[in-house]
Amino acid sequence: MKINGQEVKNNGKFAYDGCHKIYIIETDTDETEAIECGYKILEIERIKNTYENSCSLRFIHNWQLTKDHVKQFEPAKFED
Repeated sequence: MKINGQEVKNNGKFAYDGCHKIYIIETDTDETEAIECGYKILEIERIKNTYENSCSLRFIHNWQLTKDHVKQFEPAKFED
């Protein structure tokens, strides 16, 4: 999968706060930390729909905050 032309490294999941924060889960440690912080863990196939139906403050980063796939107020293009 690519988001805004960037290859997305993931373990098949992402973390979502239920509003606008979307984080790509890359490792089991990421997933554990996200769960401990109260995030919902969803399958990566749901990321486009989740993004499109989230608050306008939405963004997509990886959990470690080292990659910005979609910055706030930036449009997102999803490719398989």
